[in-house]
Amino acid sequence: MIYLKDLLFETKVAHTQKSLQWVAQGFIPMYPKIMKQVLGDVPITALHNIDWYNAKVMLPKVLGKKKSISTYTALKNTSLSMGGGVQTSGGIILEVEGKVLIAGTEDLGSVPDESGRRWINPSIFGEIVGMKQFVGGGGHIYYKKNLYKIDKKLEDILFRYQTSLLTVNDEERKKYPLYTNKQKAELIKRWIDASNKFLLKNKKKIKDTFMKNINNPKTTTDRYGWNELLVYDTKVKDAFIVLDALAAPGDHEGLEKSLKHVKGILKSYVKGKIYSGFSDVAKKFIKQRGGKVW
Repeated sequence: MIYLKDLLFETKVAHTQKSLQWVAQGFIPMYPKIMKQVLGDVPITALHNIDWYNAKVMLPKVLGKKKSISTYTALKNTSLSMGGGVQTSGGIILEVEGKVLIAGTEDLGSVPDESGRRWINPSIFGEIVGMKQFVGGGGHIYYKKNLYKIDKKLEDILFRYQTSLLTVNDEERKKYPLYTNKQKAELIKRWIDASNKFLLKNKKKIKDTFMKNINNPKTTTDRYGWNELLVYDTKVKDAFIVLDALAAPGDHEGLEKSLKHVKGILKSYVKGKIYSGFSDVAKKFIKQRGGKVW
């Protein structure tokens, strides 16, 4: 159960608002505490591409913590296999160890809230676990109906909140006043609690599917070309620096300077070795660490 005290802080309105967006859109919250009850502790070694700036500023904030990062174990012969990034410019490939939060066969499209909790579209969740009623544009509607059966008051609370945002005159505002922070926190709490019960109710199906995706990594779509696994309690084993990303061809002085700088960033948390080479050998680094490249 998620506790109201964890949400009810006037100074964390931004977090509440962000979570509220995903509630309103009918997304599924998935975070370590509940997924440990669904999956247990599932250790994994995977790969994560990143650029030097995020390696310095962002990654240290999530290493060894419950916040998850996006990783892969299978990909097609794309720029990612040569060290390119997904939401960064790339240039660094990290071999990481952690525990599985979600295991898919394509880009999960998950979104974080400010606490690090991940939310996933019911349509994508339905595709992963084979719940066809969730697949497609109306997936969030069917998911909401499932939650309304679990929490009989949730539908009315959500309706009143969403209606309060659409009022245009005093009479309507009197009938549907804007929610206070306390009411918003209560809505988020009820949504997450009901979602947790839904996940536990479907525990076997979810675990069987995730474990299949972990043990037999593959990509199932040409849209993105990689599988995605969200991993938490992350540690970095080895790193590979793609030299092409550091300096222009022929700029030996710039390359040497940039390489020294990036190695200095990585040394603080890479437990194993830091390798470097050009993009054409990046695939070798990936394959040697269990990654599949087609």
